[in-house]
Amino acid sequence: MAMGREEVSPQDFKTTKNDWIQHAKKNKIRLPQGSFTDFEWKDYCPAVFRNILELEKIEYADYMLSICGDETLREVSSPGRIGNVIFLSNDNRFVIKTLRKSQVKVLRDMLPKYYQHLKKYGSSLLTTLYGLHVVRPVGGTKVYFVGMSNVLQSDLHLHRRYDLKGSSRGRNFNKVIVHEEIIYKDIDLDFYFYLDPSLRNKILSQLKYDCEFLEAEGIMDYSLFLGVHIDASSCQDSLDRRNSVSGTRTTRHESPEFTVAGILKHNGRLGAKLPANAVRTPRNEMGIVSSPSRVRVPECYNVLLYFGVIDIFQNYNVIKRLEHAYKSIQYDSKTISAVNPKVYSSRFQDFLSKVFLAREST
Repeated sequence: MAMGREEVSPQDFKTTKNDWIQHAKKNKIRLPQGSFTDFEWKDYCPAVFRNILELEKIEYADYMLSICGDETLREVSSPGRIGNVIFLSNDNRFVIKTLRKSQVKVLRDMLPKYYQHLKKYGSSLLTTLYGLHVVRPVGGTKVYFVGMSNVLQSDLHLHRRYDLKGSSRGRNFNKVIVHEEIIYKDIDLDFYFYLDPSLRNKILSQLKYDCEFLEAEGIMDYSLFLGVHIDASSCQDSLDRRNSVSGTRTTRHESPEFTVAGILKHNGRLGAKLPANAVRTPRNEMGIVSSPSRVRVPECYNVLLYFGVIDIFQNYNVIKRLEHAYKSIQYDSKTISAVNPKVYSSRFQDFLSKVFLAREST
């Protein structure tokens, strides 16, 4: 990431800016009552988020055009929504997520340290936050939402999407569909991903820094959102090499653009278009993945991975503490999602270190 043009001040983390979003008459949004309306709009910490956009080399005007369209405002302001609502901007660049007021407070409290973290770690795997807003249709209810990076943005088809927390209790596919795509979870993951050793080390090191930040801010319940593109044309080649260390040796992806420096230069961030070998291994009835070395004929594929750490607005509040106490009576506390930030961070990193393995050189 490049440095923003102007450094922000402590006051910039407290300021807000109010505006009106007024559409031409033919484009005004019809509410369920049948009336048309404009929107009262508030930006939180606008100078801070402007600088973050500059760090990512995104034009402020482009961002606003993407998230202020009629369809976006209609989605955000639609009555009857329960819980957080997540959807994509029309150009697929940004994720818009509605927030509870308590989550807005968490975000604002951590924003100064988050901003410094992004500046320090240009290869951070945390989802990038581009704006925090509140919108209210005339005569309607306030809705808080955040605009952030789409960590799975890709010009390739992603054959699988996973939401991974490192816990197992209730962490399997249960008809979770986002934008007509199935979102699988931890228990559904039946792949090991073999990466270049230097790339794996970089990823795990960056995850450590990111998790240390989240732990210090009291954040838990986050996920690694992982998308997998399978290179079908090379599947048979990988299978033909299955006797060479369970298919984990390969000479593919040795050009400079697939080094750590090359990936950051060509893809813009660490968690985008990463080359890997995916070895599929069966699970037992407890949902435990077999070791690749114990699988006689594993399926092996060349893949490209897209991922980032999402859902970073949940602190270990009273509700989560009660959830932990209640579920700990019923289940092994190591398997549930609601644990304190330190335990969550450690378990999350340990889980991913076993999902992303080092590929042996030829």
